[in-house]
Amino acid sequence: MPYLEVQTPQGKKRLELTEKAVTIGRLADNKIMIPDERASRHHCVVEPWQDVWRVRDLGSANGTKINNLRVTAEILDNGDVLRIGTTELRYIDPEQVAPRKRPNTPDFGVAVEEPPGILDQATLDLSDVVADAQTDYEKRLREIIDSAPEKPFDESDISLVDTRGVTIHQATSAGLDSGSDEDVGEGIRVFLLMLLACFRSRATDLHLEPRVDSAAIRIRVDGYMLTAVEVSMSIYKRILGVVKVLCEIDTSQRNVVQDGHFSVAVKGRRIDYRVSLTPSMHGQKLVVRVLDSSNAPSRLHELGLVPWMYEKLRTIAIKDAGLLLACGPTGCGKTTTLYSCLREIDVEQRNAITIEDPVEYYLEGCTQIPIDHKKDNTFANILRSVLRQDPDVIFVGEIRDIETATVAMQAAMTGHLVYTTVHSKDTIGAIFRLLDLGVESYLVANALNVILAQRLVRVLCEGCKKPVSPTPAQNMKMGHSLDGVRQVFVPAGCKRCLRTGFHGRRAIFELLEVDDAMRDVIMKAPSIQTIRDLAGQGLFMSLPQFGYGLVAQGICSMDEVDRVSGSE
Repeated sequence: MPYLEVQTPQGKKRLELTEKAVTIGRLADNKIMIPDERASRHHCVVEPWQDVWRVRDLGSANGTKINNLRVTAEILDNGDVLRIGTTELRYIDPEQVAPRKRPNTPDFGVAVEEPPGILDQATLDLSDVVADAQTDYEKRLREIIDSAPEKPFDESDISLVDTRGVTIHQATSAGLDSGSDEDVGEGIRVFLLMLLACFRSRATDLHLEPRVDSAAIRIRVDGYMLTAVEVSMSIYKRILGVVKVLCEIDTSQRNVVQDGHFSVAVKGRRIDYRVSLTPSMHGQKLVVRVLDSSNAPSRLHELGLVPWMYEKLRTIAIKDAGLLLACGPTGCGKTTTLYSCLREIDVEQRNAITIEDPVEYYLEGCTQIPIDHKKDNTFANILRSVLRQDPDVIFVGEIRDIETATVAMQAAMTGHLVYTTVHSKDTIGAIFRLLDLGVESYLVANALNVILAQRLVRVLCEGCKKPVSPTPAQNMKMGHSLDGVRQVFVPAGCKRCLRTGFHGRRAIFELLEVDDAMRDVIMKAPSIQTIRDLAGQGLFMSLPQFGYGLVAQGICSMDEVDRVSGSE
């Protein structure tokens, strides 16, 4: 007599197939009850059909699979594996002599003899099987959490604080402030594990991406996306509900872009998070940005600048007037660098004001103003208002248009110290970016003092990096940077670095000082080659050259420096 068999932690269980159909689903009225998040209430049926047994899908949300192939109705062969959600059942027919193998189906090598320990049941309850399967995501998250060498706290030490500053879930609390609803409790528990995994892996972003029948959890570590785990749609929706409550986002809206923020308190410090929800094919995609200042340098001497760059930056940072322009792509650390310069200033004696979109770091003694486009509080409008606030130092988060650029440069020329950023490839490109915005060349030439370009490169993991001899091509490209260096290092991969070969990031820099000779060139007929030749006559180090110095020290790999700096 044919039967369905499943492996459980207590041994194998089976349900013999008689003349009656066997329904499978999540509800208790099914012959085989599977409390699986991915199973529908009435998922499928195994039924007799023309002297054989077949499986027929009952319109389930996530589908029914035989040997990993999705089917609507299919005859069962001896040894076929029936998959419903995360649960697998094997169809065994000891009397079947010649299996009707379908094309492209694997041979599972199933023995037809009756295995020991099989339990005959009128109804098969697979709660223990599903419970074990649903902990797979937790095991994977625990692997990421345990890979960190330092473990100053765990998930029980994390308190969730909503957008108004009210604690929704208290650390070390067994229950929830908002009640003991089981779904909410499970959502918070998994969400806390994800936040802890971000802490331990130094992740800057947490992505929850809904797919056909599950949701992928990915984290950005050292600038690269890593897939952490997959969870069921049910768990994903619970996490989504927790985040929306924390951010006070309308839970009934699912097809609109939604934004918010929340924070957590852990071991006496606070970490802020920015939330973005965007509609996608299979539901809302959730991205959580981690704003943890403890992972970033806070003072100028911590940036890793070469001595002459440090001296020039510190000189401009404490001047009474001038313009320091930081440039590079999004996420390269421009704001972190400029805040390091701001911390060199005595804010007790000088009036420092920042204009940002949004404010990313808190600086005591400094007036920090966020941009609000809905209220027409743009960079240009607020900058004009700030100039009437008797400022000494102004930090403008980004130059995006000619209006903001013009006001910022006029402020630098009228006795204010201005820090700002612009998106450009390098220091020389920043000059042409300003000219391209429509700023008058005399303003660009007279306002600029120092331009700083930067990128973030991944640092080789100290636990697994491997030495190799540099190739002739590498020797030629790196030039004097490799003088006397007989070996460089390449990534390998270990548990500590999550098998990436890298652990942490640091900045590479390019600094251009705008002197009188360069001002004359900018005002007359500027060209990239002319400015580069003029810069080369003094102290100037390009982004690749700075990076090759780190390669020679065994800090970075050459491929990483070439990738980030754009060197050919």
